Amino acid sequence: MSYIVFARRYRPQNFDQIIGQDHISQTLKNAISENRVAHAYLFSGPRGVGKTTTARIMAKALNCKKGPTQDPCGECPNCLDITAGSSVDVQEIDGASNRGIDEIRALRENVKFAPASSKYKIYIIDEAHQITDAAFNALLKTLEEPPDHVVFILATTEPQKVPLTILSRCQRYRFKPLSSKEIVTVIEKIMGTESIKIDKTALQMITASCGGSMRDALSLLDQVVSFASNEITAEHMQDLLGFLPKEIVTSAAKALSARDSAGLLGLIKKTNDEGYSLTQFAKDLREHLRKLLLFKINPEALEIIPEEEKTLSEQKELFGVPWLLRAGKMISKAMDDMKYSDEPRLVLELHMLKLAQPYVPASELMEKLEKMESGIPPEDGPAQPPSVRYAEKNAEDGSDKLEFGVKEQAAPRQQAGPGGEQNTVVKETDGAASVWDAVVSDIRKNRPLVGSILQGAGARNGSGNVFNVIVQNQFQADSVARNQGLIEECIQKKTGQRYAVRPVIEEKPQASKQEAPEVVAEEIVAENGGGNPGAVEVFEVEEEVSAKKSVPSGLEKIASKFPGKITKKK
Repeated sequence: MSYIVFARRYRPQNFDQIIGQDHISQTLKNAISENRVAHAYLFSGPRGVGKTTTARIMAKALNCKKGPTQDPCGECPNCLDITAGSSVDVQEIDGASNRGIDEIRALRENVKFAPASSKYKIYIIDEAHQITDAAFNALLKTLEEPPDHVVFILATTEPQKVPLTILSRCQRYRFKPLSSKEIVTVIEKIMGTESIKIDKTALQMITASCGGSMRDALSLLDQVVSFASNEITAEHMQDLLGFLPKEIVTSAAKALSARDSAGLLGLIKKTNDEGYSLTQFAKDLREHLRKLLLFKINPEALEIIPEEEKTLSEQKELFGVPWLLRAGKMISKAMDDMKYSDEPRLVLELHMLKLAQPYVPASELMEKLEKMESGIPPEDGPAQPPSVRYAEKNAEDGSDKLEFGVKEQAAPRQQAGPGGEQNTVVKETDGAASVWDAVVSDIRKNRPLVGSILQGAGARNGSGNVFNVIVQNQFQADSVARNQGLIEECIQKKTGQRYAVRPVIEEKPQASKQEAPEVVAEEIVAENGGGNPGAVEVFEVEEEVSAKKSVPSGLEKIASKFPGKITKKK
């Protein structure tokens, strides 16, 4: 007898043997025991999770000589024929090769005939989504109202491609992917039956590669058993299936955390020289970073062995959640680009180098900007600002080196505003004000325009190595920001230390109200709008009094330019 692969040899033969689909098994068992069997079913879900197997078990349960029963005997002729695939009353149709309207017409004619030796005539249509729309339309009436002895079971991996008119005529059951734990349980049971040893790392490699498909897992197992005979190790899996050694993946993660571009390029070269797939390198690295992300957020969401848990514990603090999210997207993008590139290695190298560059999340940048705008000092500076004094000339070299420190408050300095008015700039009580005066003086020598703008600002000590420049408006703040490097360099020359310059906008203090000033009489000569032509009248301006409308029209424009009123001088 020819060899039968694990996926067929250990296929479930009753509802209790189905793995991971208890919600479906129990529903079908109850429907059979309560005589509530529908005329059409649609089984959907990923590949290799038990759709066709469940359909065959359903057929045996309905056509068993002891049935319909939820526990088919598996020994009667009907059960044996269905298991062997030779039953004339259970027809398995491939939807991919029987997708046309002619095949569906033939099926419609055949359903009229009674079953040969069973209670039901059962049609199992696999890959049903590949049937054409015209063929589905021809099947509609038969599917909705088949003869009493007919049951349709449609299986598909892509239910979204099945017309809604078909879906509405079926009971739908969604099969889910199998968990790693469920797959490991089955493999360990099979390995015990076959007297083959397999280590936990090799088991994990199988479950990580099968994508929740039991058929894929058993196919991989069959392949590695043929290679390794009676004992399967992780090395066998790596050699046979091309999996990368864990050391390469963990080293790549460490290089990314250290921004070691040279190390990353070296690992890519090593992977390529040793014959491993670069696509597999990207895939394994993405999976490792995914596990780090889940382990960082919720370790219970992962199914890992103790050895891998130790590695994840060591590396989980190397990365932040935003970086891991970005890395997953970038590596996925690299894998897509590698498919269509004539230089996949170059594509991978460029993406890895980009990942190794410094990265600051947008949320962190926004938080820092908000703190800067509100005047909150950065948290990464020293707790106390350095002790600074305003020093005299250096005794050794005679240079004018300035240092911060407490200094008596300087008198408020008057600064001319744009309209010629005098603005008061209040200096701080520390030595920063004196340092600032010296800095502005130096800047004005080489950059007169910048110095003139900065002369209207003040200064005070900030937290840590921060030098706050107190400005009165956004224009001055922008000027400080644009010339930050120049200002910091001048401060360093004066103090001998490096400080970060930060502009802080503070409103100009409001001037207190004073008593009404003395009336300043000012004679204004204007032509009289009426009376004797050429006659001249004299008016005087009284401050703090608004102009009257009785003023001749020729003086209204003049009156509007003065904060007073015009009265006729007697």
